[in-house]
Amino acid sequence: MRPHPATLAIAVLAASAPSVAFAAPDGTWENVAVADGVTPGVPGIADAIYVPFEFNNPVIDAAGKVTFRARIAGPGVTDANSRMIFSGTPSNLAIVARDGSPVPGSNPAGYVFNLPEGYAGVSGSTTISQNGGIAVPGFINGPGVTDLNGTAIFFIPPIGAPSLIGRQGDACPGTAGATMLAWLYSTSGQQFTDAGQTLLHTPLADGDTNETNDEALVILGPSGHQLALRKGTTAPGYTDGTTLTPKPYGFMLNGSKLACAAQLANSPDATTSNDDVLLTNIGTTAGQLRILAREGSPIPGLGGLTFAADAGTPELAQHAIEDDGTILLTASLGGTATPANDGAVMTERNGTYSILLRKGDAVPGITDSANPDFAGKRLQGVNTTGVLRNRNGLLAYQGAFMNADGSGIEWPRPSTFVGARRADGTVFTLCRESDPVPGSPGWFVGSLNGVTGICATDTGVVVFNTNIYSGDLHGSTTMAWDQTNGLRVLARTGDTRFTGTPCDLMFLIGSSGSNGNGGCTGISANGWVALTVVDTVNGIQTLARIKVDASAPCPADLNHDHVVNGADLGTLLGHWNGPGEGDLNNDGVVNGADLGTLLGAWGACP
Repeated sequence: MRPHPATLAIAVLAASAPSVAFAAPDGTWENVAVADGVTPGVPGIADAIYVPFEFNNPVIDAAGKVTFRARIAGPGVTDANSRMIFSGTPSNLAIVARDGSPVPGSNPAGYVFNLPEGYAGVSGSTTISQNGGIAVPGFINGPGVTDLNGTAIFFIPPIGAPSLIGRQGDACPGTAGATMLAWLYSTSGQQFTDAGQTLLHTPLADGDTNETNDEALVILGPSGHQLALRKGTTAPGYTDGTTLTPKPYGFMLNGSKLACAAQLANSPDATTSNDDVLLTNIGTTAGQLRILAREGSPIPGLGGLTFAADAGTPELAQHAIEDDGTILLTASLGGTATPANDGAVMTERNGTYSILLRKGDAVPGITDSANPDFAGKRLQGVNTTGVLRNRNGLLAYQGAFMNADGSGIEWPRPSTFVGARRADGTVFTLCRESDPVPGSPGWFVGSLNGVTGICATDTGVVVFNTNIYSGDLHGSTTMAWDQTNGLRVLARTGDTRFTGTPCDLMFLIGSSGSNGNGGCTGISANGWVALTVVDTVNGIQTLARIKVDASAPCPADLNHDHVVNGADLGTLLGHWNGPGEGDLNNDGVVNGADLGTLLGAWGACP
């Protein structure tokens, strides 16, 4: 049964009041750029203003430096020079690239960002590497430009000179004179390594190109290009003429490690039910690939399970390639699987598979809940755009649950939640649809499906967005969770801290903002978060940053009510001789040492 909402009067009051977090270890929000259509404030350009609703998703590095694309207006600003990329901190923001201005490093010489018609220069999603290097893509215009060589990507490292990564029309390595036709944009989800390398899928022309080999996956970089996979290449492990065709999506990069999706062709046993494969170069001889998964094929070591036929390849998760070569993916299961357990989140490392979550699993906080809305339910699956692991093995995901018999849940419902799984296998729930919003009386969590933008730091802070409601009022919030401080609100509908007026929308780039060294660009490994906040009523858009923290001001306060008492003791004893909550010294087991720490902290937290 859905909780009874607050009265309209209380809800309206809550909508206009700042949010209050019940645990507040985090920093203070700082505005990086504000677009209200009136107030000057563009660095380095007198009397210029940011144009509202022309910011793209901000990204942030470990130094708290925010990078974003914007459009400006004001004296001397035209369509030919209005769009640019900025990077820096609130007190030290600088222009990195601008329409109508020379390309980084003036290479090629005499070129500027823009189409020959004089507009639409810097383009694509703003992308950075883990070390804060900036990728700058766009249309370029200069001597000899044509429709076949008019796009390029540049890389500006944190230290050193900018480099031209690649230009449309470049020669494709590993071919006899073929050229790359793809527009060189930086697109959502693309990764750039600290060395400025990135993966590109491109059509090919000229040279030895024909209809059997006219696509390729190429690693572009400042020091040259490398061919990763060309259409028509013999499929690894096959001697019957089976070849590969790379897909134009579903590829990931972490340093020199890559994974990609492809289709089998010219195979005597491949059909549309089993021709999709995932490939990786991890665990192979340099320059070689291996098939790590094939649609319809057995999964080694998992007792009769297969990757389901007619389901496509397993999907690479966000930040899919971990530093040690582990690959995170989601899959539909066949073989011995039933409709009640035919989906999983799993890892693969050098041929060994492990299931982390499986459809039909019990979900603590849902299966064992006393609330009839949740009690007895089972995991239905995860949103494939909202599942990732940090470098310490914490898996964060946006999931849905189902009835114990495997049937779906009809409206009205709650059926969505945010969950996590520690490296030791402990699964727990962070937030459920229809839960009260922390520190916001009368507000409840709405559907979480597809809206979370979930991300996580290496210190174990999970940050995500939620829909919220109070009666007929609707809004959104950004929340943070960590084991020490619990669930808390970072920002929500009604906040006036950003624009001076009540905001109503906020966005995280979240899990889709990844870099080519296994991390996230919307939240840094050490906890800097970048957020877009909007007041649609007054037409104001703000980019802001905050440092979230997983410090332990009172680690024995296990339920985060600011006092260590019998409730915390009960939680600790409930995990005795095992891992999980109550392991205050992080040695992997709850025992007498932890009990001594808790009893020594008895009473109000400092």
